[in-house]
Amino acid sequence: MNVTDWLIAFIPAISFGLVPVVGTFIGGKPVQQTMGISIGAFVFALIVVLIRKPELNTHIFLISFISGILWAIGSIGQFKGITYLGVARATPIMNGGQIIGTSLVGIALGDWASSQAKIYGFLALILIIIGIIFTSYQEKSEEDIQWKKGILINLIGVLGFTFYVGIIKYFKIDGWSSILPQSIGQIVATFLFGWLIFKTKTLTGVSFKNGIVGIIWAFGNLALLISQSKLGLATAYPIGQAAVIISVFGGVYINKEQKTTKEWKYSLLGIIVICLGLFMIYQAGNN
Repeated sequence: MNVTDWLIAFIPAISFGLVPVVGTFIGGKPVQQTMGISIGAFVFALIVVLIRKPELNTHIFLISFISGILWAIGSIGQFKGITYLGVARATPIMNGGQIIGTSLVGIALGDWASSQAKIYGFLALILIIIGIIFTSYQEKSEEDIQWKKGILINLIGVLGFTFYVGIIKYFKIDGWSSILPQSIGQIVATFLFGWLIFKTKTLTGVSFKNGIVGIIWAFGNLALLISQSKLGLATAYPIGQAAVIISVFGGVYINKEQKTTKEWKYSLLGIIVICLGLFMIYQAGNN
């Protein structure tokens, strides 16, 4: 494992951290935000495919298309969960759940093979989850929190995000080859979910505005698919969840969210704990 592999693994942390910040700034309903990301991802993927010309066949297309459907479930679940629980409560459930889910899938597929790697890895997971909870701490409670619906939808989102990368890892599909059919699956699934389940127009002006979010997400997605093939899913995905650090500062300075002194103390403590967890991830990847 070389330095380049680790640098690529940190790209999703920046990219995925900016997605909720920029998406919230632009606005729109959950399916419209998801459609915007999907459209941007498709444009990005089309350019990549035309330049790089990766391998594409029926098997790659089908598995990657299914991966896109799973991502759409995760994305809509994430945005809908936020509407029920609020960002401060939804974020720990989503990020923590994804870390646990993808790490277990990665271990099942052969990541963290040695006992020492498993020790470092599980310590890292605990630290990252604790850090995420701290960074998401909110001093003032919100009213009318619909816990049952919110938690259920968030867990559905967690499963979608977990298996959208897990299926690519399981079938050993190259990240460059997967992104175009994956983005098509995202668009098709989001359109059908909006039409059949949410009864909402998905192709609107705000959807296309959110296309810029899709390009930002696409950079991170490609980096994640490449890094998980190099470092393993159990290592690459938790690193990407350091995105919460970007979201904290972006939410305050771009979305103009307010933080009390106590909330800032918890957030900074959480960032330190996450960084310690990332160091443990590095140790796990080298044992």
